[in-house]
Amino acid sequence: MDILFSVFDRMNMWAWWAIAGVILIAELLTGTTYLLWPAAAAFLTGFVAMEAFGISWPIQLGVFIVLTLPLLWAGDRWVRPALKSGSDSGLNDRSGRMVGQRVTVVGAFSAGQGRVRYGDTEWSAQTADGSDPETGAHWFVTEVRGVILTIAPAATATDAQATA
Repeated sequence: MDILFSVFDRMNMWAWWAIAGVILIAELLTGTTYLLWPAAAAFLTGFVAMEAFGISWPIQLGVFIVLTLPLLWAGDRWVRPALKSGSDSGLNDRSGRMVGQRVTVVGAFSAGQGRVRYGDTEWSAQTADGSDPETGAHWFVTEVRGVILTIAPAATATDAQATA
């Protein structure tokens, strides 16, 4: 027990900052944000433990605990929800990015059904109004349902996007 007290007696700014670093590494491994707050508390406790202040280790430990609890509460209440509520970038949603893009009619349409080219791929398509566009015409994607694109002429496509 004397060994433990002798270790605590030597707690200084650098020891608290090392503890903060170890907790931050554990946070990086878990990615939960829960360990971020004790790491911040340990970092701030390091300032309290500076040699110039001469604060004993029981007070340093008390400061660490007093800082950790409100930081955990505030982080869980405000920071964590803000991190989770980030906007959807659509990075992995190719079909979502296709809406509003121009396509070229490559197959004859019949009863509002036909083929269009988007990029280097041909897609099954249907017109929003049931009309039959001519081959080579440029229309715009207004909706994607599975592997079928819903298309409309330029004026109709911008109106559909404005209401969506």
